[in-house]
Amino acid sequence: MEQITMTKKRLEKTPSTKTTFKVLNEVTEVIPREHYEFITKPETLKWFRCLGGTETAERSYTCRGYNITRLTSTSPDKKIKVIREFKFI
Repeated sequence: MEQITMTKKRLEKTPSTKTTFKVLNEVTEVIPREHYEFITKPETLKWFRCLGGTETAERSYTCRGYNITRLTSTSPDKKIKVIREFKFI
């Protein structure tokens, strides 16, 4: 069973500026391949985009092939941002 390390950062926009964010929390967990595939499915990303936010997927070459290594989600009001970084074990 393949394991993937996911680091999830939750950021909040600083009220005094337009472009800076402060980190609310950071969590690192090991997830199975099936969970990773569900998070990064094109249908899942499309569904979140339809809610009004933005979903940005960055791909790069890994030991398991050309996969999504960073997923950035921004809320519709642009105040909360969640960054998920994946590392393949």
